[in-house]
Amino acid sequence: MLVGVIVGTWWIPVGFIGWIPGVALGLVPFIYLAYRRQLRFRRFNDLLPEAIDLISRSLRAGQSLTSALAIVSDEIPDPLGPEFKICADEMNYGLPFRDAMHNLYLRFPIQDLQFLISAILIQRETGGNLPQLLDKTAAVLRSRITLQQKVRVHTAQGRMTGAVLIALPFVAFVLLNILRPGYTAPLFETPTGHKLVYGTLLSMTFGTYWISKIIKIKY
Repeated sequence: MLVGVIVGTWWIPVGFIGWIPGVALGLVPFIYLAYRRQLRFRRFNDLLPEAIDLISRSLRAGQSLTSALAIVSDEIPDPLGPEFKICADEMNYGLPFRDAMHNLYLRFPIQDLQFLISAILIQRETGGNLPQLLDKTAAVLRSRITLQQKVRVHTAQGRMTGAVLIALPFVAFVLLNILRPGYTAPLFETPTGHKLVYGTLLSMTFGTYWISKIIKIKY
């Protein structure tokens, strides 16, 4: 962030605008963490149907639900396996099943996991064939995952287009200043240039918002 502020105030001596490179670089670690978090959530979601099938088979073999969760923790890789182990340990230490499931959802606020937890809790209160319910839930989740993958494929071009359009002005500005120092000086040394810079940033903000709305499909 400090490097970005120094370079920005040197290249863009227009008050707050000179701090924009520093703010952008300061946000990089948070953007990276959000990206890694999203990948972890997606991996958890992809493994969830397999875990449900394993729980269903364990219940049919005569295991308790807590034991089935422990089996899942041993058989399913990270991130789902370790999280289910935490859940099983909490129940073994005396935490109620509902609270243990709620803690799992707090760590992984995924809609598909919410479906699973709701189905199990309703079954425990009303009774019924839990393995059969889990089989149907796994089938529904697999269908949802397939739909998610199709959506990502169909929106890949839009997401790439949005990323290129957002990054292009900043990349062009940096390259112009490196190849020809002072070329962009009129933008920051004249009142008209100031208005153009602020107008461009505002327009890009609205453009980014609308692009994200277009490529985000609700299902």
